[in-house]
Amino acid sequence: MTNLITEIESGRDINTLSNSEMIKLSKDIRELLVEIVHANGDAGHLASSLGAVEITLALHRIFKTPEDKILWDVGHQAYVHKILTGRLDRMSTLRQEGGLSGFPDRRESDHDAFGVGHAGTALSASTGYVLGRDLQKQDYSVVAVVGDGALTAGMSFEALNHLGDIGGNVIVILNDNEMSISPNVGAMNRNVNRMRVSPAYRDFKIELKKFVTQLPAGDRLWDEWRRLKRVPRELVVQSGFWDHLGFDYYGPIDGHDIEILESTLKSVKHFTGKPVLIHALTRKGYGVEEAEADPVKSHSGTYWLKSPISPENKKRTYSEVFGDSIGKICETNEKVVVITPAMLEGSGLTNLKKQFPNRVIDVGIAEQHAVTTAAGLAASGMKPVVAIYSTFLQRGFDSVIHDVVVQKLPVIFAIDRAGLVGEDGRTHQGFADISYLRCLPDMIVAAPSDDEELSALLNLATDHDGPFAIRYPRGAAVTEISGLTNRSLDIGKGTVLRSGSDLALIGIGSVIPDCLEVAEEFAKRNLSVAVVNARFAKPLDSELITQIAKETKGVITVEDNSLIGGFGEGVLSLLSELRMGEKFLGAIGIPDMIVEHGTQSQQRKICKIDTEGIFEQVERFIM
Repeated sequence: MTNLITEIESGRDINTLSNSEMIKLSKDIRELLVEIVHANGDAGHLASSLGAVEITLALHRIFKTPEDKILWDVGHQAYVHKILTGRLDRMSTLRQEGGLSGFPDRRESDHDAFGVGHAGTALSASTGYVLGRDLQKQDYSVVAVVGDGALTAGMSFEALNHLGDIGGNVIVILNDNEMSISPNVGAMNRNVNRMRVSPAYRDFKIELKKFVTQLPAGDRLWDEWRRLKRVPRELVVQSGFWDHLGFDYYGPIDGHDIEILESTLKSVKHFTGKPVLIHALTRKGYGVEEAEADPVKSHSGTYWLKSPISPENKKRTYSEVFGDSIGKICETNEKVVVITPAMLEGSGLTNLKKQFPNRVIDVGIAEQHAVTTAAGLAASGMKPVVAIYSTFLQRGFDSVIHDVVVQKLPVIFAIDRAGLVGEDGRTHQGFADISYLRCLPDMIVAAPSDDEELSALLNLATDHDGPFAIRYPRGAAVTEISGLTNRSLDIGKGTVLRSGSDLALIGIGSVIPDCLEVAEEFAKRNLSVAVVNARFAKPLDSELITQIAKETKGVITVEDNSLIGGFGEGVLSLLSELRMGEKFLGAIGIPDMIVEHGTQSQQRKICKIDTEGIFEQVERFIM
């Protein structure tokens, strides 16, 4: 680590550095970021922070946090901000239990103006800061750093419209690297600010073509001109879209040139009466050759420094099982279409996209749009599958109700990262999906205990004429738990995995292996514990649950969802309706708390839904 970095305790410490020293500092910070992420087990958002080094340095030279407010959209790119705001000595704890969050966090530092983890929030939060500042007659700057990927989020445009309407004094930096996690999609991202909506641009292009094509070799000249299409666009169109929204537009500028960034920020810092947008062109992974070459892989780590895993030792993830399984379904069912909101790689769909480019649709960071698009596809006669993380499905909940459930449309929700997700922490936990889906009429809610069950549930969902949600966890897929002898399942039917006469553990999803281990431990103490794989949180297998309750002294439910509104509450309600409520001994699941970042095993231990925690709670319930 260099002396320049070690001497930095706040953004104020870089104010006296020369331009050459700032360039060296940028290089040193990039080397440090690679070291930190690699030493941390390659758990971290590397490429985004590499691409935002100069923007962050320039911001902290011109603005003074925490007095001035810098809001980061998504927060992937905020590692340098953490280094410059007194957290350098804790960067080695990034995304670890008890350590620094991988995202801006108001509890962690006063310099983090707004907590974040999802895309599209910074502009709306900035609007709130602008209104609050002006109502309280305070004086500070508000800056929102927004990636171009976040512009596919509808809330971003709602905020832009509002800011332009009120003339809010805010500076928006558009960090345009043409990529969020997966490459950005949609007309908004192909053009960003260069939209072909200006009549002046169209008239200019028509007249220009007339003039050029009348020259000797004019057609060839015109073809050359079209290959240089950015030139005429940048002459006329660049600010047109933003002008219509009420913004003063500056750019595009080189987002890796600190001098240009600083001079631009200085010139607009004290503008009043109109919001300002600075369009900065950057490269994700900038300054590290391997990260620039593959920004998708380096999004979450130093992939080029990882030790290769031999194919025989590599376990398939649930995401990969989903991708492979839905791929086989697509081969035999031409009606199946897969939709994902900017999560092709994360959802295991990369290969399927290559195989069926027209039937795997990435709609960008637009979860509500993804769900309603799926509803429209279903209404048209197709069989849509929405591949989405649990934490992001929350953003499309209104569409799930209004556009899918109310019309009872056959949309399949493949919900990845359900339960506890690990290092991404509090903003990404998938702890609530059973709760908010179980209450919806006609919604099927299922969770597999292993890889074969996930495949079987997908086949079952494809044949179902109504909404169907399948939730599964992040990480390596469990094998040989469900005992499926074929791929046929029935909706609302569970199975007994282990017989017992004293007590029954009724589990669903990823906790089933732990339930089996707990039952084995109790067997050593001469307690006979049955284990039931419920498979479905809705509809419940009332026949099986009733039978197992009668045959044992009581039942305990186990899940990796919130206890509030979860699977356990459903079983309790069922037994109470049957006047068998006394047979319900307790529910084990995620307690009423926000679970912080750490490994999945650490989080399961904290929530007491690992083997040891389940055993301890069962003991408490039966004593």
